[in-house]
Amino acid sequence: MNRRQFIALSATVAATQANAAPAEMPLVSFGLITDAQYVDAEPEGERHFRESIPKLQAAVADLAKEKLPFTLHLGDVIDRDFSSFATILPLFRPLGHPVRHVLGNHDFEMAEAEKLKVAPTLGMPSDYYTFSESGVKFIMLDTNDVSTYKHPEGSAEDLAAEAIMQELSAAGSKNAKPWNGGLSQTQLEWLDQELTISDAAKQATIICGHHPLMAEEGHHAWKNREIIAIIERHPSARAYFCGHNHAGGEVILNKLPYITFKSLLHEPGITAYSVIHVFPDRLVIEGRGRESSRQIPLRNI
Repeated sequence: MNRRQFIALSATVAATQANAAPAEMPLVSFGLITDAQYVDAEPEGERHFRESIPKLQAAVADLAKEKLPFTLHLGDVIDRDFSSFATILPLFRPLGHPVRHVLGNHDFEMAEAEKLKVAPTLGMPSDYYTFSESGVKFIMLDTNDVSTYKHPEGSAEDLAAEAIMQELSAAGSKNAKPWNGGLSQTQLEWLDQELTISDAAKQATIICGHHPLMAEEGHHAWKNREIIAIIERHPSARAYFCGHNHAGGEVILNKLPYITFKSLLHEPGITAYSVIHVFPDRLVIEGRGRESSRQIPLRNI
């Protein structure tokens, strides 16, 4: 190659590089863990509770390297006993960023007097709330709001939940289980209001809860179709994330993904967690362990 050809080739390469589109950046990226479900207890089947400590430590060390703004934990950070929080929660600190929690059914497996301390112990502003990061809004639901385990035994809330479970059982509903729950009318109205605000701002919004809304295989929230109806009528809603069913799952319904992430709790050496990248038109899930890596298309606002 002579000097003239070299100069011409160099100019062509430079022009190509200058015209190349910059790498697309996600709207936001974050870590996701669910169902760590720690308690200092002997294993029960595949549930090796004490193993959640080394697995969470390894997940936190890995996610800390990613320099993320926050991590979601989608409920059941403990299996039972309020004292379990004191052991498991400090393990999140090396992340160097906030952990945004939702409440799970196992987070209330404790004495009645301690249940009101759960949300503050998890650093939650309230039992359900919202936050935003890099222009993306997150609606954090409390799918235990109507349940037979969250409220004092014999209270109006407890009796109403017992009646709903009996109604579901009489109808043959698969989710008529004491470890499932749902949203109160007050929370349903709040969800509708928050999504209306997102619609007006054209703000991409991800809804998170502990119990699945889909698939309807027995772990799903009570009166899930009422929640889905609210979510579907708001164009700002992009996806629903949850835990609870340790096997995980994924359903696309009317172009909305309902994703159940796999549990960290499992047998020794078997883990599951993710890094999530939200783009305008898709989710990119970088799975670890049992959680598979994949891309999921999103509907447009």
